Amino acid sequence: MRSTGRIVADRALTGLARLALRGFYRRIEVTGREHLSEDRPVLVVANHFNALLDPVLVVYALRELPRFVAKAALWRSPWVRPLLWLAGMVPVHRPQDGTDTSGNQSVFLSCAEQLSRGTTVALFPEGGVSPIPALQPLRTGAARIALSARTAGAAGLVILPIGLTYEDKVALRSRALVRIGPAIDVDAHLDAVGHGDADDADAEVVRSLTDEIQDRLSALSPIYSDEVDGAIFGRAADVALRRPDARPTEEVPLAEREAVARRLAESPAPTRTEVVDTLARYELRRSLAGLRDTEVLSQRSPRQLAGTFFATLVRLILLAPFALTGAVVNALPYWGVHWTGRFVRNPTLRASARLLSGVALFPTTWVLVAWLLPWDTWWARTLAIVAAPILGLVAVRALETTIATARAWHGWITRIERSDRLEQLRHERTRLVDTIQRAAA
Repeated sequence: MRSTGRIVADRALTGLARLALRGFYRRIEVTGREHLSEDRPVLVVANHFNALLDPVLVVYALRELPRFVAKAALWRSPWVRPLLWLAGMVPVHRPQDGTDTSGNQSVFLSCAEQLSRGTTVALFPEGGVSPIPALQPLRTGAARIALSARTAGAAGLVILPIGLTYEDKVALRSRALVRIGPAIDVDAHLDAVGHGDADDADAEVVRSLTDEIQDRLSALSPIYSDEVDGAIFGRAADVALRRPDARPTEEVPLAEREAVARRLAESPAPTRTEVVDTLARYELRRSLAGLRDTEVLSQRSPRQLAGTFFATLVRLILLAPFALTGAVVNALPYWGVHWTGRFVRNPTLRASARLLSGVALFPTTWVLVAWLLPWDTWWARTLAIVAAPILGLVAVRALETTIATARAWHGWITRIERSDRLEQLRHERTRLVDTIQRAAA
């Protein structure tokens, strides 16, 4: 059983993680929640593309804080060590860090005990952050932990694969996708391979279970050779999936986009080349015309567009006092977070640095603002601390809506001025969509 202090800390960190990500991303999509299990021991495995953002996204999707297994090198920093302890992380020693790995057996035993008590344990079996958006060969640690936990009494243990996809790993207010896959029933897997009584010392079973985890995670993770390929196929999927009746500010869901982009990446090389070439021609013509894809495709009448703009304008006017207050309160920490990423040279750590700086700067600012209020009452200051993040989100959403609406209005005007090029662009677009659909079929 967890202590009361541990339960309070876990819930507080879970809430903080969810609040931080609400500000960091404009949208987080989670699919496959039906695969979550509440009555069985769970070992979570996920791909590792974005340093600290990965475990925070896992917490967001699970709505609880699991015991994460992390590389022991993180404990070298005296500044980070208290945070790792607070999060209940378990250190594991890796050969590539030049540390003694003999102590890992005690780590596996500790994880086994946690799982046998019903505590969720999570790790990233690649063994490190991948610099490219594709799953790397997995280490055997996840399989060994699962088998040792089963031996220690974790009856009915399942391994839950989670795939993490980022629209942009560094940018603020981009999008993220968390895909939860069907769980691997460890008992069923061992029965299927004819080793029902195997433990973590059985190398053949360890490899078999590791291969199964690799297959499940590969089906949920991006598979691109580099970020450029991911951007190209993602853009092609956007074009193919966008609806003619969509609102000017409406986006293609990231889960749908990623499904089509993945099929494009898996298509034969000549097909991929055809998609890239056709997309490049269309994008060049569209750019020269000064139009966005939404304006080329849109079949909405001027009356419908005017109605959308008017409704958006009214909503922005009503939100203006709250948005302006949120902007004033949160402007300094926002720019602090923005510039933090500029000073981090390692691209895999920029988003993590921004998230950490945000966790430090925003609450400090909210407390300071509450302290400076002229009303010297506890309830007024408490209300200010609670309202500050809400007003900050209102300000960000209002700003994003204003920018998107201004772009849509400008695009509509440009569409009228360049109407002579519209039919040719639509013809090019139809050809592109046909090419994409053939490649993704």
